[in-house]
Amino acid sequence: MKKHVFLVFFALTFVGYSQKKSNDLKSSDMSLVEVIVAAGISSGVSTFSDDSYAGNGSYVELSSAYYFSKIGIGISLGSFSNPTESNLLDFANQAAYPIALNSEEWKTSYYGIGPNFRTTIGSLETTIFGRAGLMSIQPISLEGNFIAENADVSTTVPVYNFNTNETSSVGFYTAGVRLGYKVNPNLGLHISANYMSAFSDGIIAQDGRKQFTDIDKDGLITEIDIIRQDGEQVEFQYTEKNIKPQVFNYGFGLSYSFGKRTIKIGGAEKPYARGQSNPYFVNNEMVGEMMSANPDGSSGNGNNEGIKNVYVGKNRISVALTNPSKEEAKQKDQQVKLINVLPKNNSNYKNTNEIGSFNWKIIGSKIPKPNYIIEVTKLNNVKQPQRSYASQTSKNSIKATTLFKDDKLSDGNYSWKVTETSTGISSNPSYFTMTQCEIDFTIANEEIECLGYEQENRKFKICFDVTYASTSGDLTFVNPGTGLSVYDQTYASLSYTLVSPNPTLVTQIGATTSTVSYCFEVTVSASVTAIGFGLQGDDLDPSPITCQPGVSQLFDDLPDCICDECEEIELSFDEFNITPNLGTGNQFNFNGNINVNVPIYGIEFQVQSYTYSASPSACSDGVSSVEESGMILMPGTTINGSTSLQLTNETASGSPSSNDNATKNIKYTSNSPLTGAIPVNLTIGLPGPISGLDPSCCVMEYTVCIKVKVFYEESNCKSCVFTHCFTFNNQ
Repeated sequence: MKKHVFLVFFALTFVGYSQKKSNDLKSSDMSLVEVIVAAGISSGVSTFSDDSYAGNGSYVELSSAYYFSKIGIGISLGSFSNPTESNLLDFANQAAYPIALNSEEWKTSYYGIGPNFRTTIGSLETTIFGRAGLMSIQPISLEGNFIAENADVSTTVPVYNFNTNETSSVGFYTAGVRLGYKVNPNLGLHISANYMSAFSDGIIAQDGRKQFTDIDKDGLITEIDIIRQDGEQVEFQYTEKNIKPQVFNYGFGLSYSFGKRTIKIGGAEKPYARGQSNPYFVNNEMVGEMMSANPDGSSGNGNNEGIKNVYVGKNRISVALTNPSKEEAKQKDQQVKLINVLPKNNSNYKNTNEIGSFNWKIIGSKIPKPNYIIEVTKLNNVKQPQRSYASQTSKNSIKATTLFKDDKLSDGNYSWKVTETSTGISSNPSYFTMTQCEIDFTIANEEIECLGYEQENRKFKICFDVTYASTSGDLTFVNPGTGLSVYDQTYASLSYTLVSPNPTLVTQIGATTSTVSYCFEVTVSASVTAIGFGLQGDDLDPSPITCQPGVSQLFDDLPDCICDECEEIELSFDEFNITPNLGTGNQFNFNGNINVNVPIYGIEFQVQSYTYSASPSACSDGVSSVEESGMILMPGTTINGSTSLQLTNETASGSPSSNDNATKNIKYTSNSPLTGAIPVNLTIGLPGPISGLDPSCCVMEYTVCIKVKVFYEESNCKSCVFTHCFTFNNQ
């Protein structure tokens, strides 16, 4: 029994370790179907061994499983046999007279069905499985005879009889673990161990024994007593025994796997790749690649299999469902970006002449006739704006004297950023300090990671290094208003907690250069899109001259926080068509079905981004109204056939141009679970040809990316996010 316990302990330890590693490492693709043949030792345990003499025998099993993800459903068909000779001999040896035995094997066949859970580490694979079903036990008959021999003749006297009269069927259950090694993607070797037991002791056995009299009064029943009593004439005394088959099976086997996980894309299927795509969390959502539309029918990457084309007039669209973090990273790599160049972040200056000029650059496609607005803002100790300077230019730089004119910048901390007005893109803010002191104070190695959710709020951990040196004094944090400040995109203060390696701010000596590492944790709501932080030291100069060291940094690209529950949730867009809305040139109906593999209680759509181009370029004025800026429009939009939708719109300004029926975000909720195909029609406004121009004379190319959030709890507190991009034109 000790070896059984040890094997179970080893198996469970390996399962726990492999599950942890599978959450830390990129998972390999898993097959849909697995067929296994196994054989080994079957050991009778508990009352099956003690009361019915079942010993160590053998078993053979054929099983198969179908996996939906890590979870699957399996069936098993097998048999095991347990000889009785060894345990029956132990019984015979207890008698004071010789007994000749006639033994048989317990023979049992079974079939069952139940769940599988599978996880992998590289080529190693662990499977936990359970089954329930029926087992059939063949009848058995065991005998023990006393053979009396004398000079003339030998006499056989039956003294023991154990039998079941008929084949019995009982329910059973089994639970076990299988540890495997993949020789190649299809073939594997494994060892396994499982415990199998009938649900009840419903098998009735007759246990018959003869009761002999101790004639010679020596305290033992010996062969002399049996002969003197004419043992053949003594009747058997029978008792009923309830038998419950229980065995521990362990052995080895071969497995063969085939089929790959697929997702449905436009009514067709595409191999489903599982793996880590978020650098902050192990998360396996739908992974795909956005393809470009090609007139010749190619999917855009040389592979025109696995994706069903969706037609919009003459358009052929390759549609892909992607992991949001991967898709967003790809879009960010492709989109136009504004990058601040000079002044470098956290630079120090004594006057505006030292600044020289503000410089920035464009990464990505060239912007025709760009127009830039540069904003410089003086910040107080808690990063709230005190004064702003702004100027426009069509160049990628502007002199500081042009921006500030004759104003002399007072000592303190400043932020600056650039916005291109025709596209609306902005650079991340950079910071600099005006001071009369010699201070070298910088931030480096800044990192941010999401620690998960606290109810609907996200919890982030930010770490950074600060390097300080100054001939004017040491970096201390004593006076009010100094220390670490954390804020959001509107400079509203955020509560935080300093954590290891330094849960308190550390004094740094100015005479030598030193570096200190800090980390803090901050919990923010969904409305927070950026997190900034600043470190402000005490004034180093007691005179009216301000000599206060400070540095700042901003994360305006927060990492995704994806729940582990989203790992098994899959979503597909089926048969989506894009058609002009009522013949308009600037509205399109996105119509089709959304399918989710689990019941959901709500679904939300958000226009995440859109791009467009016109050929010839002069045939479109671009965005001429808010309704054409990638807005979801009512009343044409419906979800699950309903127009009772929740939408976020702009009403605070009180502007007469506001449209309460235009939104970037729309949501449908249900009191009962939604299953199967969910019909969706999104009417989306986009820039179109010039009013009155024949659309056939103006080819508009569009890419619209829609973020879909599904709520899988009735309270609508837990959700998973998917991203879907459409590429099409107006022809």
